Amino acid sequence: MKKILTGITAIFILSAASSCSSQKPQTASEQQLSEKEVTGTITAIENGKDGYMATVTDKKGQHAVVTISIVNLQKSGGTFKRYAIGDVIGAKGTFWKDDAGIVHITASSIEQIK
Repeated sequence: MKKILTGITAIFILSAASSCSSQKPQTASEQQLSEKEVTGTITAIENGKDGYMATVTDKKGQHAVVTISIVNLQKSGGTFKRYAIGDVIGAKGTFWKDDAGIVHITASSIEQIK
């Protein structure tokens, strides 16, 4: 009887341990990044080391922060240009969302819309 009880307990522990195993969350480098496009007016600019970040507001009033970097644009065959507040641009690149839900795009191509 003691052997049966020990066997049942061992089976229960093994099945509980295997059912509780969870998949660890992927890091940003493990996630497959998607492409996103945004078109809107630049409402703010924050200068950086090799480029700048432009806050772009679309026609619906939604904001996206676009990183416009010399290095990233050169890697993708794009051309770096400094835009100003009030310019209307279209940007395309990989994106992620921060905790506040704001979209951040690393521009691989960018153009001024007239």
